[in-house]
Amino acid sequence: MSADPLPTRDSILTQIRAFVAQWFRDGREEGLGEDTPLVTSGIVDSAGVLEVVEFLESRFGVQVSDQDVSLRNCNTLRALTALVEARL
Repeated sequence: MSADPLPTRDSILTQIRAFVAQWFRDGREEGLGEDTPLVTSGIVDSAGVLEVVEFLESRFGVQVSDQDVSLRNCNTLRALTALVEARL
């Protein structure tokens, strides 16, 4: 039995975008570009960051440490995607 292939960058990004849209924007994905500020714009608050981290851990099977939870890693879809890629 072979292991599941790692998700592609585009797949990771698409899934994170869909989650953020569903949980924080009533399902609206428009305006959620790779570099749209999530935290500093108020789309995702500090409690919401924890929801996103829980999603990343459960969906992609990665471990996100407390040190990983920073504005640098959690403020954009691009940064969240890179975090997942680094942990896979």
